[in-house]
Parts: sequence; structure tokens; C-alpha cells
Amino acid sequence: MFPQATNTRVRGNVVVGNPPIQLSAGDPNNTGVDIWDQSPLGATTFDNNICITAINAPCPGLAPNQVPRKPGK
Repeated sequence: MFPQATNTRVRGNVVVGNPPIQLSAGDPNNTGVDIWDQSPLGATTFDNNICITAINAPCPGLAPNQVPRKPGK
């Protein structure tokens, strides 16, 4: 969530394994978080999302091997 976000609800998403903003996912040296909430306190509500890492947002703390995958992957 960008700092300007207000009155926002993020619900029912699977966001896993994201690189930092604007960096290539092909570079193993890049580390990042799945959800990063930069909006003002209370401006964004998070409900029933699945992630491994987050900053200023709830994350259920799943291990990478517990994350649901698309069928056939």
C-alpha cells in the first residue's frame, strides 16, 4: 500500500515470494516482503490474506512449503 492510500481493504489474496519494489525477481540477492503497508495507521484493513513476510501488515507466518500452489505447479 502506498502512503497515499486511504479507506482501503485488502482481502483474500495470496501474495508470496515478492522481490523488493522495482527490482528484478531473477536476482537471488534481492530480498523483499510480500506485503508492505506504507499507508497511515488505520487507513488500510487486511482480511484473510496469505503471505510469508510483511511490514506493517498482518501475515499468518506460513513457512514457504505451506503456501498453496496453483494446480500442476
